[in-house]
Amino acid sequence: MHFPDYFGANWNAFDECITDLTWRPAQKYILVYDRPDIFAKADPEQWQMAEEILRSAVEYWQAAGTPMEVWTLSLLT
Repeated sequence: MHFPDYFGANWNAFDECITDLTWRPAQKYILVYDRPDIFAKADPEQWQMAEEILRSAVEYWQAAGTPMEVWTLSLLT
């Protein structure tokens, strides 16, 4: 996602950066996550944490009047 240099590479930092996008100002945000199924299968607990943060970020931005969508793309097998 090209996080800023101060990004701490942990869930708290991810949560902070995804709800403070002053480093990527926009009128609308669309996050496309390609192949989340790989992450979900490899570490279901961590994937659940990621989903919770993303869901919370969408709610945060909606309340702030800035649309945010998270799209997950998986290959069909």
